[in-house]
Amino acid sequence: MSQGLTLAILAAGRSARFGRPKTLEPVGPGGEVLFEYAICDAIRAGCRKVVFVTSADWNDQLMSRAAGRAGGAVPVDSVIQSLDDLPYGAAPPAGRAKPWGTGHAVLALRKKIEEPFLVVNADDFYGPRAIEAFGRRVAGLLDSGEDSHFLAAYELHRTGVSRTSGVNRGILTAGSDSTLEGIDEVYDVRETDSGLVGRDGDGEARSLVPDCPCSMNLWGFQPSIFGLLEAAFADFHASLDDPLQDEFLLSEMLGHLISHGSARVRLLRMSESTAGLTYPGDLPPVASTLQQCVDGGDYPANLDEWFAGRASRKPA
Repeated sequence: MSQGLTLAILAAGRSARFGRPKTLEPVGPGGEVLFEYAICDAIRAGCRKVVFVTSADWNDQLMSRAAGRAGGAVPVDSVIQSLDDLPYGAAPPAGRAKPWGTGHAVLALRKKIEEPFLVVNADDFYGPRAIEAFGRRVAGLLDSGEDSHFLAAYELHRTGVSRTSGVNRGILTAGSDSTLEGIDEVYDVRETDSGLVGRDGDGEARSLVPDCPCSMNLWGFQPSIFGLLEAAFADFHASLDDPLQDEFLLSEMLGHLISHGSARVRLLRMSESTAGLTYPGDLPPVASTLQQCVDGGDYPANLDEWFAGRASRKPA
């Protein structure tokens, strides 16, 4: 694999709805956390480095866990998503505590990454060996000269939508050539007796087709994305409506770049089902999903031992 992909893991969220750091919550049969399954998949796909985007509050604890468990198998690094990482040397708004959003988190990676890279959320499980399959497809397309960025397209009904707790989803519009034409952020998506429903940005109710394609924030990017995001973030920051709450969301910014012809994104369809941690009540079903994957042979019962085995195979 000539491209040498890097895996980037977004782990700077505040876990406000979960009540404690989701990224360090043990959910696997051997006490594994979700990002360790992502790293396992990435190593299988040929990724040569892992970089976390973290917060200053949790960087040391998260890196101690990641380096201690997986660091022998693959180089592990981090970059802190900082509120004062702003254009023009600007200072953050007084009283701002909320991170600038997922687009800003990806932009922070420009300090550590110069090669093509995958992006995943630290608190999501993308399906058994899904990141591995996605990474191999991205690497193969890059090796063949593809100049697009890439996004995994999941069927909405396979993404952990329930009756009890609403989730946000980026609903995708695909062109005839499997390129992304637009991303529409839909909020509070949940099951009802009449089907899947959500709310648009204006709060209006919206009915959703169960198999419509949606984003779970599994991306493959060329390094050229950094220049595009940097320019877009400068525009975003110059026109804040709510300086304390506005977010530079990756899905919205990519939709904006696509609509202006600045970026081309190729959709890669996924058949797997996802699981993730948003609320404490998500723990039992996520743990059950991982146990089923282990029982099915997709992952070892103890990832710590698997990482140690991979480390022993690395050349001295």
